[in-house]
Amino acid sequence: MFGLSATRADLPGGGSVLVPEPYNREPSYPTYAGKHGIEKDMRVAYRNWRSTMSGHPECDGMIAIGRTERFDSLKAFMQSARAGLSIHWSDADRIPGQPWDGNEKRYPAEESDGAAGPQIVQLLCVGRVGFLKPYDLPALMYVAGNRNGLHIGVWIADIHGGAKKAERLVSAIAQSFTG
Repeated sequence: MFGLSATRADLPGGGSVLVPEPYNREPSYPTYAGKHGIEKDMRVAYRNWRSTMSGHPECDGMIAIGRTERFDSLKAFMQSARAGLSIHWSDADRIPGQPWDGNEKRYPAEESDGAAGPQIVQLLCVGRVGFLKPYDLPALMYVAGNRNGLHIGVWIADIHGGAKKAERLVSAIAQSFTG
């Protein structure tokens, strides 16, 4: 199912899923999912959650998994899951290269009915600080609704597999659900 190892994790409301490597590592640094209390409704898993030199937490992606009956809609799940994103990922929907004047344009979140069910897809551009200068990392938000009774959201950088990897992760997590 997954190319590497996976860890079975309990879901709020009952049941469990397999969380794939490297998202299955328990963060040693406090997360925004814990800070904002969204873990009572969903399982949040981070790719490389860590503290930066500035003291702010950062990650390389996130997966959120929740039972469909715990949310009014797929959009409500997505909005709740966004509270778990790090600072750079939560601002990644802002189109780069604009002045910060309160009128910034944002990438649209596109809702559609995919072959396997409802979905929301949004392009992202994650701001990163490199060794010599800042740079932008192309990424994607893929939120899939009602997959085997679950809503699953994946925030993933293109360098980690992008849209194809997000779809594979959603499918494998949904298939692993017991409960």
